[in-house]
Amino acid sequence: MITGGIQFVHVAVYSLHSPKKTSRGADRKWAVRDVIAEASREPQACLHVPRPRPPNLLHGPSLVELEAEVGAIHARSRDAAGRRLRKDASVLLAGVASYPRGGIEYSYWKQSTLEWLQTEFGDRLRSVVEHTDEAHPHLHFYVVNPDGGNVKDLHPGFRTAKGAQTPKEQRLAYNTAMRAFQDRFWEHVAGPSGLARLGPGRQRMSRAQWTRVKFGLPAQAALLQRAREITRGTGERDRQLRSFAHKTMLEAQALIEELEVREARVLAMEARLGLNPQAPCSNDPDKA
Repeated sequence: MITGGIQFVHVAVYSLHSPKKTSRGADRKWAVRDVIAEASREPQACLHVPRPRPPNLLHGPSLVELEAEVGAIHARSRDAAGRRLRKDASVLLAGVASYPRGGIEYSYWKQSTLEWLQTEFGDRLRSVVEHTDEAHPHLHFYVVNPDGGNVKDLHPGFRTAKGAQTPKEQRLAYNTAMRAFQDRFWEHVAGPSGLARLGPGRQRMSRAQWTRVKFGLPAQAALLQRAREITRGTGERDRQLRSFAHKTMLEAQALIEELEVREARVLAMEARLGLNPQAPCSNDPDKA
């Protein structure tokens, strides 16, 4: 039984057509079709998997429907100048998050990952599928921009680097934003699931030090899960109190309106009968 491991989550953007220009010696950059084919376990796209199995759909439309939706978004979208999007415009943000095989918190990790993705990307998170036919179980997730097509503004690194002036500042902004992205994943998903934020190499740990860290991860997970439950409980109590206060305010407002209607009816009846309201009593001796 595995007592701990290192978190893994990665995101990238893809276009309908691979860019024509690539770095010398670099492999052809994947396009949307390649990403969908690999995740769908199409025969020629999953040669790296000895015994492929169809993915489990956990959220949103199927991958076939997703690919059609991405094509439709690209066809109708325009850039800032009102022109049709380029063929190599980034129209799909895809990511993967994995968990060590045999880990003791996989179910918790999977549910937490789904919740975190919905918080991180909102209704632009379209589909999430699960693969259990490789060395480590993992989730693929897909994000689209139905309003503008291009998804670079939904990528935490590209979005932050966009406002930087120089290439050096852009790299710094990108790296800082991606570290924050990894930190959020650890805080909400990996940490409570018994995974370390960084491995021994990044922290320059000896084997003995890393072993001690790994055996402390279950205790870390229990503590963070408890803290999360308390936070959720507090949030639920706050929600209930706000709901009760809102309901009470509406009831009080309705009661006031009903009393005003009744008072108007009484005044109208007194006017028809020729009655005058009694003058208020006064205890002031000067007015006696």
